Amino acid sequence: WDKSTSLFDFLLYQLSFSSNALRNERASTKRIVFVGEFLPPRIPRMAKWLKREGDYYFILLCHQRGFVEKYTDPSFDETHLFRNNWHLKRILKKMVPPDLVHGFAPKSYYCNVARKSVQAPYIHDMQDVYATYYGLSPDLNWLKKELPHERECLENANGIVAHSMEVNVSYRKYGIHSKPRALFFPLYCDDDFFQQHTKTFNPKEIHLVYAGGVAGSHRNAKQYGNIQFQGLIKTLSEQQLHLHIYPSPSNIRADYEEYEAIAASNPFFHFHEPVAQQDLAKELGKYDFGILPFFKDLSEQSADKLNYATTLKLFNYLEAGIPILVSKDIFYQAWIVQRYRVGLLIAHEEVKDLGAKIKLLPYHE
Repeated sequence: WDKSTSLFDFLLYQLSFSSNALRNERASTKRIVFVGEFLPPRIPRMAKWLKREGDYYFILLCHQRGFVEKYTDPSFDETHLFRNNWHLKRILKKMVPPDLVHGFAPKSYYCNVARKSVQAPYIHDMQDVYATYYGLSPDLNWLKKELPHERECLENANGIVAHSMEVNVSYRKYGIHSKPRALFFPLYCDDDFFQQHTKTFNPKEIHLVYAGGVAGSHRNAKQYGNIQFQGLIKTLSEQQLHLHIYPSPSNIRADYEEYEAIAASNPFFHFHEPVAQQDLAKELGKYDFGILPFFKDLSEQSADKLNYATTLKLFNYLEAGIPILVSKDIFYQAWIVQRYRVGLLIAHEEVKDLGAKIKLLPYHE
């Protein structure tokens, strides 16, 4: 789709025709453009608090295939969806020059297009970093094409916002010695979403919940093994532990169908509709434990990825007020859970006995 529409937008760009009319008046406030291919929930959460703390005018530019309504927030004064790189350039060309461009990754191609197209300071915002997944020589063609743009943004941005420690690993892998200024800004709990957990713990009927990406068994396990939950469902059901999954709003329908079929015949598995960020903590608070079941033997992602990654669902569980069952293999997140005594660390081989273990926990202490 990007390529099929690019010629049209390229011609309009060369002829100086702009995209649909954008607001041309110069706001007295600072104008910040947020731009990227896939809108992650961390960006609207951040924009909301920035808006409260300062006098800003926010413009969101997102690829039309990556825009998720359930992630967005009224903090954005304008939202424009682009269909290819030339369409993005047309929008930027029409726009009053911003004071700052804030690109959001992990996909960096369109961020790089914006960085090169606008004469304004550029911030590159990263949580997942592609260089840490499989190194610099991945088997996946789409990933090979992304890595040069990721490197350019990491090397040439005016500043980096790092939500995980993966960014430091990537600088070493790329051999980048001259680094932009970086802010380590870990994912966080949002004060607006905190819930008082009031559910009574019943060791005879335990409900676990997972919120995030899921993949069907038709996907390549090397890439998606950690979010293919068919084996986990079977193991937990055999222990009569209920598992509830709330798929990410950005998940595609093809990955739902298999889970819906399992839920229709398995009384211990429940597959729900996606929930917007502002409603998620309240929904998660209905259950006993949140679970982060990412284990190193389920995919071919690197040890660096597992060790240093972070996920927003960890903080969604904390906002919901529920304890967390976290894999020992995801070192940084396991450290958070252990350091603040908000859950239990588990090894993959312990999942088969998880029911017996958590029934004995002093849940309300």
